[in-house]
Amino acid sequence: MKILRVAADIYPAVVGGVGIHVHEMSKEQARLGHEVNVYTAITDSEPDNESTSGYNIRRFKPLMNLLGNSIMPNMFLDLFKNRHKHDIIHAHSHLYFSTNLCALLRKMGSSPLVITNHGLNSQTAPEWFQNIYTATGAKLTFLAADKIICYTETGKNELIELGIKSHKIEVIHNGIDTDHFVPAKKQCLDKKRLLWIGRYANGKGVDNLIDAFNILKSKHPEASLTMVGRGPDKDRIIQKIHDLELDKDITIKDFVPNSEIVQLYQNSSVFVLPSLEEGVPRTILESMSCGVPVVCTRLPQLVDIVEGSGFLVPIKDSQTLADRISEILSDISLAEGLGQNGRKNVVANYSWKDTVKRTIQLYEGLI
Repeated sequence: MKILRVAADIYPAVVGGVGIHVHEMSKEQARLGHEVNVYTAITDSEPDNESTSGYNIRRFKPLMNLLGNSIMPNMFLDLFKNRHKHDIIHAHSHLYFSTNLCALLRKMGSSPLVITNHGLNSQTAPEWFQNIYTATGAKLTFLAADKIICYTETGKNELIELGIKSHKIEVIHNGIDTDHFVPAKKQCLDKKRLLWIGRYANGKGVDNLIDAFNILKSKHPEASLTMVGRGPDKDRIIQKIHDLELDKDITIKDFVPNSEIVQLYQNSSVFVLPSLEEGVPRTILESMSCGVPVVCTRLPQLVDIVEGSGFLVPIKDSQTLADRISEILSDISLAEGLGQNGRKNVVANYSWKDTVKRTIQLYEGLI
């Protein structure tokens, strides 16, 4: 098949769940013999055109950036010109302008459109704006798609409540390579090393993480935290860390390549994700696949994934977040059991090969 993938972000230019998903899906589909072309935004000084990992990338310069969203009207001309040259157009996240363009194109007449819903709500837009957009632009974008992929039944039900017909929605779990993300031969669960990977943005709950870590230090003074990511709130968070005199206990990294990320998980005792909004984060699946216990916020779509493999806590509750982390750090047997459960769960239910296979089968049903 000829596949056109459209996404505002792609790894490694942007480190995040959507960008990594787009890269890994494109790479695996190309490996299977499909021709994959990706349209995305220029984020720094990347070339306009590039071939990497078996697939092709065409980048467009944004006219502006709005709430973390690259606005690229110039992309539409290329989309229009190539609207019938691919068997499938697959756009990622209705929250991106690039996906809105694909929906407009489909209404005008194009190859079948698939949209992956990576989470209904934005982590950067104000709530009032999000509510208006969900009821208008998001709904219209979803209605234009031939098929919508959701990671969970919870995500599917949210779209049905929005007015999207059930038959248009396919639940295909997010997945990771369980042969790559493996537990260490000797686990480091007793080292009291916390790990967070994400984007420094309002919806990621980073302030709550820092507050929880500050509380945790009173009971576990030897605990450390590694934070990996970029984002608009990073400088403010670094200043907060300095103000709380936590600099020596927190390691800040902009970027860790995929070739090294497994070792980072393997050297950690607990993976922490206190987000206010999420889809199904790859980072949670990656940490579980590496046998690392998880503490994250109790978002509906994460309950079935994390229960038995870690703890879920209320949103914006730094005290409970600290307490649950402390519980794991204080009981190595508990930590080992949670880690083993997580590994079994991911291997059984979240295989990346299965994710790619089912996505290709969905394409085949549309052409």
